[in-house]
Amino acid sequence: MSSIASLYGEKRQDVKKNGLDLKGTVRSGKALVSNIISQERLTKYLKAAGYDQSRALALYGWNIQISEAFFPVLGASEVCLRNIISAKLVALYGQSWWDDPVFLAQIRKNGTRIVKTARDKLKTQGAVTTGGMTAELNFGFWVNMLLPRHEPVFWPDLHVAFPDLPAAVTYDALYRRCDAVREFRNRVFHHEPILNRNITKEYSQIMELITWLSPDKAKWIKPYSRVMTVVRQKPK
Repeated sequence: MSSIASLYGEKRQDVKKNGLDLKGTVRSGKALVSNIISQERLTKYLKAAGYDQSRALALYGWNIQISEAFFPVLGASEVCLRNIISAKLVALYGQSWWDDPVFLAQIRKNGTRIVKTARDKLKTQGAVTTGGMTAELNFGFWVNMLLPRHEPVFWPDLHVAFPDLPAAVTYDALYRRCDAVREFRNRVFHHEPILNRNITKEYSQIMELITWLSPDKAKWIKPYSRVMTVVRQKPK
């Protein structure tokens, strides 16, 4: 709020010095806002702020901060999931699982296209390795390795592959949780508003997923997360 107010103060002073009238001041204020956020995006925050422009801009700034605060736990959930799935693919199809025709048939045309694009990109940079492919393929790809059709092929021994997964958590529940985290992650990483989401619930579900995948990682990452601190700083 203070930074936005100071910007407006500087703008008003400039307008006064230039001998412009109040109308000029208003136009300058609008120009300043348009330099910060597009009108289309601002509208979402204006609605949330009861059409108070200063509060809308404060909410926009807070949305940036709360999104940033989610980065550590979202990153941890993605890395945990892809490492477990990558290890399973190595066990089933060998170190070069991305070239195995049986695997490619299982993930069908779209999955094969994604895998080959990642492989070809890595080839231009040097050797194609399991570590390289694991990092290159996105979170959506790894979540899709839990689609229902893959259960009998990849995951007949779900709780062996995911040893820390509570016995009560079913394959469907794991997939749905991973997909929900993926959807939320995409909103955060694509700079979409999350101010109307239940932030505490989203955070709890991400942390629970990390605990399902790696309790040690969950304990380690928690002190690095500022989500609950930033939640309490939401503009009134």
